[in-house]
Amino acid sequence: MRFPRLEDIQRRRKILGMTQSQLSKRIGISQSLLTKIERGLVVPNYKTATELFDFLENAENSEQKLAKDAMHMHVLTLKPSDTVQKAVGLVKRHSISQFPVLEGHKPVGSIASVDLIGRQKSSKIAEMLGEPFPSVNEGTPLSVVKSILRSSRAVVVLHKGEVRGIITAEDLL
Repeated sequence: MRFPRLEDIQRRRKILGMTQSQLSKRIGISQSLLTKIERGLVVPNYKTATELFDFLENAENSEQKLAKDAMHMHVLTLKPSDTVQKAVGLVKRHSISQFPVLEGHKPVGSIASVDLIGRQKSSKIAEMLGEPFPSVNEGTPLSVVKSILRSSRAVVVLHKGEVRGIITAEDLL
């Protein structure tokens, strides 16, 4: 049996549309260790190497759906300068609970409907901005998206750096 080359990890990870953070969390190592492995500064132990390559191979060979297959393409977004009143109106009109907050086309934060409770209608979204949702590209396997959703309210799907869709846990039930 021929063991895969360590130099291939970064290329294979990128083809899957995964960040170092996503892959490292998935296999249970620190992002800094993965960075060192990808740069050739550290040789991983056998257990870590096999977990890395097993995950990459399973993700590459699975015939499962991709992020683009499950995402909502019509993404309602907010700007930091928008008001709580506007956000509440969108929640009620469209029955959605998660909003990426964008400046131009770049995600800068997030808001959930629960964040709006008890806020003055004239308050700006910037005053209650949460961290941006994690993002993946359209070709990311849904198994990766599911893993991310265990620790996040939503995942933003990007195409060439622009928001193209959003996936929440409810979309995968």
